[in-house]
Amino acid sequence: MKKNSFTSVKDLPIMLSVSQVAAVLNISRASAYELAHCKNFPAMLVGCRIVVSKDKLLAWIEARVAMNELCS
Repeated sequence: MKKNSFTSVKDLPIMLSVSQVAAVLNISRASAYELAHCKNFPAMLVGCRIVVSKDKLLAWIEARVAMNELCS
């Protein structure tokens, strides 16, 4: 399998696989699957595959960052 090497947001595909989400977030594949099954995470099923929209992933990250800033 090809190793994902994203150097910028522009390099990301429009739809990401769970493995690609793991690479982007620098977490394990198992953790990415756990995250994908969380209610508030923007994952969706396409057939049998779990995919995540790049735009929705970036928005989810921004919202998480904003939440952490409020808690400081």
